[in-house]
Amino acid sequence: MGFTISNFTISDVSDDPALGRTEAALIGVFAVIAIYFLVYPVWRSQFLIEIWLTEGWNAYFQDAAASGANIYPSSVDLIVNNYPPLSFYIIGLLGSIFGDNLFVGRAVSLVGLVLVSVEIFLCVRTLVGGVFGPAIGALWYAAIMSHNFTSYVGANDPQLAGEAIMGAGLAWLLARDKAGKSALPALMIMVVGGFWKHSMVAIPLTAVAWLFIRHGTKAWRPVSLSAAAAAAGLAFCGAIFGKDFFENLLVARDYSLDHVLGNVGHLQWSALALVIWACWAISTRTTAAKFTALHVPIAFLSCILQWLGDKVFGNAEFDLILALGIAVGVACESVQSTPLAAYVGSSRARTIMVSLLALRLVVTDRQEPALVLFSSKFRSTIQAGEQSVLKEAGQVTALNGQVYCTNKLVCRLAGKSFIVDDFKVEQMVATRIVTQPQLDEILALRKIVTFKSDLAGRGIVDTSLSQALMHVGTGWQF
Repeated sequence: MGFTISNFTISDVSDDPALGRTEAALIGVFAVIAIYFLVYPVWRSQFLIEIWLTEGWNAYFQDAAASGANIYPSSVDLIVNNYPPLSFYIIGLLGSIFGDNLFVGRAVSLVGLVLVSVEIFLCVRTLVGGVFGPAIGALWYAAIMSHNFTSYVGANDPQLAGEAIMGAGLAWLLARDKAGKSALPALMIMVVGGFWKHSMVAIPLTAVAWLFIRHGTKAWRPVSLSAAAAAAGLAFCGAIFGKDFFENLLVARDYSLDHVLGNVGHLQWSALALVIWACWAISTRTTAAKFTALHVPIAFLSCILQWLGDKVFGNAEFDLILALGIAVGVACESVQSTPLAAYVGSSRARTIMVSLLALRLVVTDRQEPALVLFSSKFRSTIQAGEQSVLKEAGQVTALNGQVYCTNKLVCRLAGKSFIVDDFKVEQMVATRIVTQPQLDEILALRKIVTFKSDLAGRGIVDTSLSQALMHVGTGWQF
């Protein structure tokens, strides 16, 4: 059997008796790729090194939240907390139960990655049905995040867990909307996500726009009630934490187009997925195409706008990668509507799409999982970083008074208070609140000693496979 679109005859999926085996094989290949790239962040998460710059920063505020101390500093302090409060209290609580907040936060990050992948599967399945497309979208997301965002996956940073909360809201909204039920509970989940991490805006913006497109004025009630809940949450935070809450969230930051130009090159990793989805989306007018045509551009614009701010890095892409995971999934499941499938058949078209996505991920010099699995020298480098942190913590413990550590894990391990935040002092200089000489004078007046850490303890290692191979026989052991 078959059907026609324009002048092309497209075979129905059920016409190819080998399609089931092909789909299973493609899913299996992508599952192996996703697990392969996940090896490095999972293995690395056990070590006491600074995986990302915010790890110690988050751990300090999680400690404060768990102890009942103030988590929003005064404007005269040299530290700032420009995140909403929920993640600090939840991770702090879990840390008091299961151990160090640092490692609890890392575990939550890894769980968040898995949950978002599941949520992508559910979103795609709601939009187009099937198993193949949902599985590819979910596995592509897990693979690209584990490979290209190693500073965040498995790090003590709230973004991935926040994406999981937002993703749960989106999956629930699509399912409830399809069933003709109220979107309000799903929107409330997104409100909770906003109090976990405030920069995840693409999903709630898409949800609101989608509801108005689908239901017109009927969308006002759930949208208004969820907006009221968000406003009430902000008012509650203001009542609990005072004006410091808002001053911290609105801390001065330098904005420039140069910051976008410095980050935009990283989009090369997801560009192929964007092209594959766009080629599919322009050839169909399905509900899935309309939804993703709303979601992907909003996520892309959100990413670019956030990159205008100084010190905004890969996590600005997370909303976009999630949106593209859904977009890739619906494109792979509904490939039969494309001209490519008309020429080569649905099975071959899917094979081509998935193969291109897989090749874009694996054809790279950065092969950390291979180094973890086969290079004892690489493993010892990470282990040496942990020893460096422990050694430096002992040195900092011996220092009298207040200490500013370039690696916050060192000062935290040494029992020193958090008194200087790199981000805040850098932005004070960048926005001309103070000059660098004035900042140096402030540090001197407050008798703050600066301790510069070794790069190994900050997780800065060479992950180039070609460089490792060049050193075979000269120190590197495979």
